[in-house]
Parts: sequence; C-alpha cells; structure tokens
Amino acid sequence: MDIRVESVSKTYGLSPALHGIDLNIASGELLGLLGPSGSGKTTLLRIIAGLEIPNSGKVLFGQEDASAWPIQQRRVGFVFQHYALFKHMNVIDNIAYGLRVRPRAERPSETEISQRVSELLDLVQLGSFGARYPAQLSGGQRQRVALARALAVEPKVLLLDEPFGALDAKVRKDLRRWLREIHDCTGHTTVFVTHDQEEALELSDRIAVLDKGRIEQLGSPDDIYDRPATPFVFGFIGESGRLPLTILNGKAIFENVALPIDATGLVDGAAQLFVRPQDVELAENGMVHGVVTSHRRAGAIRRVEVRLGTHGAVLEADIAAGTSVTTGAPTGLRFKTVSIFAADGRVQHRTFRPEVPVGLYHI
Repeated sequence: MDIRVESVSKTYGLSPALHGIDLNIASGELLGLLGPSGSGKTTLLRIIAGLEIPNSGKVLFGQEDASAWPIQQRRVGFVFQHYALFKHMNVIDNIAYGLRVRPRAERPSETEISQRVSELLDLVQLGSFGARYPAQLSGGQRQRVALARALAVEPKVLLLDEPFGALDAKVRKDLRRWLREIHDCTGHTTVFVTHDQEEALELSDRIAVLDKGRIEQLGSPDDIYDRPATPFVFGFIGESGRLPLTILNGKAIFENVALPIDATGLVDGAAQLFVRPQDVELAENGMVHGVVTSHRRAGAIRRVEVRLGTHGAVLEADIAAGTSVTTGAPTGLRFKTVSIFAADGRVQHRTFRPEVPVGLYHI
C-alpha cells in the first residue's frame, strides 16, 4: 500500500505543528520520520493513522482519499512507545484482541485466531511466552508483543511511534536489527518515528528529516548523512563542527585567509563550513591553524578539540587513540570532506584527495 500526504497542515490552538507537508511513501517501504522534539513527526504519523485530523490537506491510501476514514477503515497497525498492552490479559489474549473485537461478520473463528497468534508468536520469537502477563516480561519482550498485536489484524500499513524509546541502549540495538528482519519478511509499508539518528540511519530505506513542522530533507540514509541539504540536517545528523566563512568571487575565506576550496557557484556573502570530526586530520601544513584545547579518549579513537582564529571557532578531529597530542600545542587541520552552505541556501559538498597536499594563501 502506497501512501501520499498532500499539503497537510495542522495547528493546535495558535501553535502550528505541520506546514503544508507533501510526502510520498512507496508500497513496502520502511520510512523513518526523524527530528527533534516538537518537529511534527508524531503529529504526521497520527494523521496518517487517522488519530488526528489535519486542518488542511489530505492523505491518500493508494488512489483513495482516506482523509475522512476512521482508523478502523484505514487498517493500520500502530505500535506505541510504552507498549499499551492490557495488563490483565496474557500474551496470547493481547495479540488476539484486535481480531476478537471485529464485527461478527468479519471475525475469524477461534481456531483461525489461535493459528494466527501462534504464527505471530513464532515470528516475534516468543513462542513459549503465550501464557505470561505483561508484568512478567522484559521491556524488549513487551515491545515484541505490541508489534505482534499490531500485525495480527493484517494491517495495510504499520506505524510505530518511538517504538524503542523506553528501552536501554543494548536492547534497542538488538530490536532494531530484529525489526528490519521482520519488515523484510512481511513486506508491510512501514513508517516509524524516532529522534535517534543512528536508529533512523540503520533501519530506514528513506528518511524524512523534520524541523518546526517542515520536511528539511527526504532521502536515503547515504543522502542524509553524506549530502545534507541544509545546515539543520548537517548539525542534527551525526557530529559536526562549523566555521563561519565569507564567500567572495568563488573563494571561501576564513578570517582573511582564502582556504584551498573552490567555492565557485556560491553567492557572495556570509556562509558556513560544516565538517565531521572523522573528516578532520591534524596536519602541520593544514588548511586552517589553531591550538589544541583538549583531547579525550572516545572508544577506539581520540577526540581532539582545536580552537581556531581570533573569534573562538572550534573544530574537533578524530585521531588514532595512540597518537601523541599536547594540550596548548599549535596544530594545523586538514579536511577530507566539507559542506559549505551559502546565505541563499545553496550548498556545495567538496571531497579532497588525501594524497594531494594543500596549503594556505592570504588575500
């Protein structure tokens, strides 16, 4: 089932939550809605589900306008962050609930329900837990039951709102891998909300990054991470540092120094250079120079903080854990890949060949 969201807006009182959202979701796709709190991602998910009504715009399921359909008619499976399981029912009855409350004419027989529940218990790897109650399960197991219950009604669309938000980091990572396997097995059109960028990058076929009720960028995980379209996306996805630049006649200038970066095509004026720590190297003959202000062990690498120029700009570099570095020592920085965002919104992504030395020249 493909879904189209057309010009959807939503306001709560005087507070706009969504501004004219347009979004196409392909049949069988796993789409992540990613953004900070208050970006509108859960509101959009609830509008797709039929739990919220937009002030304007419409939602189409296939070729049919589903905007006025109640949630029952939309045939969606919804998984909440906090499971929403019935505490007084065991696992079997929780999963079977959506089938048993169907109108009599649409309700499967108890034999069919029992078979469906058994299949789902095997699918979510809880075959021996059917008689247990939610209080007797771990958080990860409860979320598996919640997913099985959503799948029991054979939904056209599966919607998940921060499905792993209440779980610890190790369980989240295990369930992410498991959810992707479930999706590939069932082929449901799936939309899930998260504020966890790692989760979105690992799970999604495509990601819609939202901020302040608008889609900042829609693309594959590679597009979002490697070719961010706006400063917000670059700053929100992964770790990054930035330098204030001036673009002048195709040159990128930092504190009266023209960097060896071709900025042809970017409009003259203020701009920002973004770079990730893993794309920064310490180098005597660097693009920019500064002073090491701190360094710390960060897993398999060492993270070095360097203060640049006279206005306190700071960049971080990831270096080998065993590399010797001294706080207060001068150093140069060389970039592997940068993105420059001009004042008019134009963006340039630039990758440098590491075997080619780069230097500085003053204007």
